[in-house]
Formats: sequence, C-alpha cells, structure tokens
Amino acid sequence: MSFKIFLSKFLKYGTLITSLGFVITVSLQIFARFFLSDVPPWTEEASRILFIYAIAFASGLAYRGNYFVFLEAFYAGFSQKLKKTIDLVSPLVSLLLFGFCAFYTLPMLEMGLDENSPTLQIIMFIPFLSILILSLSISYFSFLAFLKKIKFWKS
Repeated sequence: MSFKIFLSKFLKYGTLITSLGFVITVSLQIFARFFLSDVPPWTEEASRILFIYAIAFASGLAYRGNYFVFLEAFYAGFSQKLKKTIDLVSPLVSLLLFGFCAFYTLPMLEMGLDENSPTLQIIMFIPFLSILILSLSISYFSFLAFLKKIKFWKS
C-alpha cells in the first residue's frame, strides 16, 4: 500500500470517527439539558476537541479533492498565462505556509506535554496534535499538486 493511499484512508477514517464522536457528544449534551438535572461537564470540551480533529482530518482530504473555496469570478478574467502561473504558484504557497505551520507546531506540542485540559484532564499534547495533522496532510497533498502542476506546465 502506498503512503498516499494509507494517508488518505487514515484521514478518511479519522474524519469519520471524530465526526461521529462529535455528533454523539453534542447529542448527549442536548439530551442532558432537556432530561437530566445537570449536564456532564466533560461533553463541551470533548465535543470541541472532536470537532477540531474532524476539521484537521478533513482538511487534507479537501485539499486533495480540490474542495476548498475558489474565487472563479476573479480567475475567469485572467489571461491563460496568468492562470497557469497562479495554478503553479498556489500549491507552492500552500506547501510553504503549512510547512512553516507544522514546523512551529513542534514547540507547542512540547508545551502541551506539561499542561492538562480543564475537565477531561488529558495532556494538551493531544488537542495540539491536530494542528500538526492538518499542516502535514495539507503540505503533503500540496506538494503532490505542485509536482503535478510542474509536469503540466512543462507540457
């Protein structure tokens, strides 16, 4: 199995599991507000972390599938040469941006080893890890897109 297929499956199942967990914890919150005397305090923090992870897992897949917002109204007025240049530069800029983000996430992960979350009492390394997952997955897929655009540019 290639790394690209493994990463895609990892992100897909991560998105599915965390989204399902998010729906369950929010449903538990709603049920507790209406039918129980008090709401479990951990559900709010758990749903927040699960939502953040769902976004982190899904972002790489969205980049791979080209599902992000595209400003076609501006793009349509450009010349073909400028369109090709933008198409080439765009994945490179994404690669650099999210590469820097991944690099600067490492010290934050180190800080997270010494901190605990307020209600779940888990080390903050776990929620902070979502930023690294998001950054590395988008960096990887933007690198692949850049290589693909270079081949297209040369032809």
